[in-house]
Amino acid sequence: MNKPNSTRVSSWQPSSDIKSHSGSLPTADADFFMPPQQTIGELISADTTLKTSTGNPMPELLRLTIVIVASGLSFAIILFGFHNAIFALVAAGVNGWLAWFCTRFHHTCSYIGSKGLIKYELVNSRSAMPKESLLLFTDAHSLYAKTIRNYTNGFYTGTTYTYTWKKNSGNEYVISGNYQSEKSSPKDGDPWHFANTSESVWSSYLLSTLDAQIDRDGYVEFPMGGALQAVRVGQGFMEFVTRKDGSQRVMVADMRDISLGSGTFQFKHQDARWWSGKGKYSFEYANIPNARVFLICLGELAGISWD
Repeated sequence: MNKPNSTRVSSWQPSSDIKSHSGSLPTADADFFMPPQQTIGELISADTTLKTSTGNPMPELLRLTIVIVASGLSFAIILFGFHNAIFALVAAGVNGWLAWFCTRFHHTCSYIGSKGLIKYELVNSRSAMPKESLLLFTDAHSLYAKTIRNYTNGFYTGTTYTYTWKKNSGNEYVISGNYQSEKSSPKDGDPWHFANTSESVWSSYLLSTLDAQIDRDGYVEFPMGGALQAVRVGQGFMEFVTRKDGSQRVMVADMRDISLGSGTFQFKHQDARWWSGKGKYSFEYANIPNARVFLICLGELAGISWD
């Protein structure tokens, strides 16, 4: 007879003023199986998917049995109901994978601090050594946030997101996933809140460093790739640095059209003509680094804002 798995016990509990990444209070049975590190600075939010009531993982033999049953039933139903062997095999494979995925033991514990963020993953066993994923803000220079609402034949099918921090070392720190919520934020506990709050705290960290750049250069620069190499935001103006024409400064008062729609920024000078590309600048929200800081700079420095 096998001995039961030992249980990893963490004595760490958040103070009463620490909330989850979505802004709610952690539940009483939240199991923070690893404590936060002091290197991430003052703790801002904490979350975990593990509960104190969560038992040990399901035995592999039982999981395999569930997979076989789920695959066999779906294969039989499709084959005898629709007489399509190929479709039946595909359905059996998909349902078998879903059964294996849904019965796995996988939990995360994550923290966001004023100087960085950290996530722990616990897989297969409560007594396993958690996998650590750490990002210190001093080790990164840019964040690219991309969110896509997917539609099939006009019907919403889900939202995917990818938050990519570019590190000074050349590596990346990525938070990605998907959720089902077309017009509002996903429910409390969804991993998206970890990404979203991390972006907010990262933006606050960057904003605290911009005064020196403004004092030195008179603007905040957002480097980009491609034909448009950088966008600069200053007091009442914007500069667009292109590979072809160099730096072009445009006063906000001289702009005819400023818009943000379907994830695309568009800026047009009042003298721009429809047959010419001059005086017209557009770029994707997902392609500009630190987009949330860019929006704040547009509002505070250039007087451009959106609801």
